[in-house]
Amino acid sequence: MKNYKPKFWQIILTYAIVLLLMLIFYSSDSKAQSKEDYKILDLKTEIGEGKDQEVKILFEGERRKIAQLTLRNGKRLESHSVEEPIVIQCIAGSGEVLIQNDEAEKTIELLPGKTLTIEGSVLHDVIARPEVSILLIRFLDFKNEPKN
Repeated sequence: MKNYKPKFWQIILTYAIVLLLMLIFYSSDSKAQSKEDYKILDLKTEIGEGKDQEVKILFEGERRKIAQLTLRNGKRLESHSVEEPIVIQCIAGSGEVLIQNDEAEKTIELLPGKTLTIEGSVLHDVIARPEVSILLIRFLDFKNEPKN
C-alpha cells in the first residue's frame, strides 16, 4: 500500500468542518449560559385583605407556569380542568379540592404544606374555607400519551 497523502482541498475541507463544529458547540454553550438557570420566587405566606379571587403569576417558562392563587370569603373556583398535569400546594389558610371522575367525587382538605398532583383533563373545584392561598404549578408543552 502506498503512502497516502491527502490533497490540499481535503485538508482545507477537514479544517473547515472542525471549525464549523467548534463554532456550533461554542454558540450553543454560550446560549445556554446566557439563559437564566434559576429564578427565586417570593410567595405570600399570609393572607391579608384583598379581592375574593387573586392570581399572581410568579413564573412563566417554556415548560411550566407557576402562580399563587388566593381565594377569600368562601370563594369557589367552579369545576374546570386543564390539559396538562398540575401540582397544587397549600401555602396558607384552608380549603378543599373536589376531584371529579366518572365514578365519584373525592374531597381533599387543603391545609398549609399539603401538596397534591392532578393529571391533565381531570375536573376539579377549589373552595376556600373561608380563605386559602395555593401555589399552582402547571406543566406546559405536555403531550397526553396513552397510559399503559
